[in-house]
Amino acid sequence: MSRHSKNNTALAFFTQAEKAKLNYGTQKQRLGRDSMRNFDACFLCLQRAREPLCCTEGHLSCKECMYENILSQKKELARQFKLYKEQQEQQEESRRQTELAAKEAELTMFEQTQTQFLPSMMREATDIGEGKKLLGGKVYTPVTTAEGTVYTYDSEGRNPRNASGEVGTKKPMEQSKDKSLPSFWIPSLTPDAKPLIIQAPKMETVCTASEKHHPVTVKKLVEVKFTLAKGNEDQYICPACLKTFTNGSKIVVLKTCGHTFCKGCCSRFVKPTRKCHQCEVKCKEKDIVELSGEGTGFVGSGGKVESSKATVAFQ
Repeated sequence: MSRHSKNNTALAFFTQAEKAKLNYGTQKQRLGRDSMRNFDACFLCLQRAREPLCCTEGHLSCKECMYENILSQKKELARQFKLYKEQQEQQEESRRQTELAAKEAELTMFEQTQTQFLPSMMREATDIGEGKKLLGGKVYTPVTTAEGTVYTYDSEGRNPRNASGEVGTKKPMEQSKDKSLPSFWIPSLTPDAKPLIIQAPKMETVCTASEKHHPVTVKKLVEVKFTLAKGNEDQYICPACLKTFTNGSKIVVLKTCGHTFCKGCCSRFVKPTRKCHQCEVKCKEKDIVELSGEGTGFVGSGGKVESSKATVAFQ
């Protein structure tokens, strides 16, 4: 084995380091503390929440940001519903026009059947080619029936009946296309884009803080009341144990009053008494909501520590 065959780029297969340098496949990135949102930050504006509110899943946001988000969603849903109603009206009008065209074609066929002539009656007519006759300034086309060949007046020069004997609403060119495979490489037979079908929108607003969206309404939002530390208005503390809240803290909020506690104090004081430890308002276990946090960047904090993006696979 020569010396040059041992070079890093001369292997017959891709190493893990070489695969990591490619821009193909799923890209993964380890997230650090700088990528984590603070526990008291709004998930919409990423700033410290002003008049904080939280949903039933514990996602914290500003009151103004959440109201604007819900209002914009309602406007978008109204716009989508309007487009959906317009599409339904267009489909109904198209169906009505199709039925009307079919009825007119059937009436035209009936009138032409009543004005048929036998070959013996067309002796004085002028032959204009392709078996057609000209009589009285009108063109008559031969049609083969069970009784024989008769001549039918057709102002458009075509038979209103299709091959199966039924009244057709399609044009002859469309009927010929249905029987043949589309040759998409021919400009005249290039397939057209299908019309966009708008589905009926779900008329409910959702919380977009997580990948799995859940319904949210203004009535279900909970006003969060943090306890400020004495002498330092930039820090929040637990009113029971007086510990400072950080990104590593497990914080719970009570729906009934909005006061916040650490998870340990909630288990020791709130759940046994079923009362708020600060204002003594009654609460049930279902009224306790744990605030959603992104953690400190470590795996043990419980937050998301890795981000991935799916791209084209390398072959």
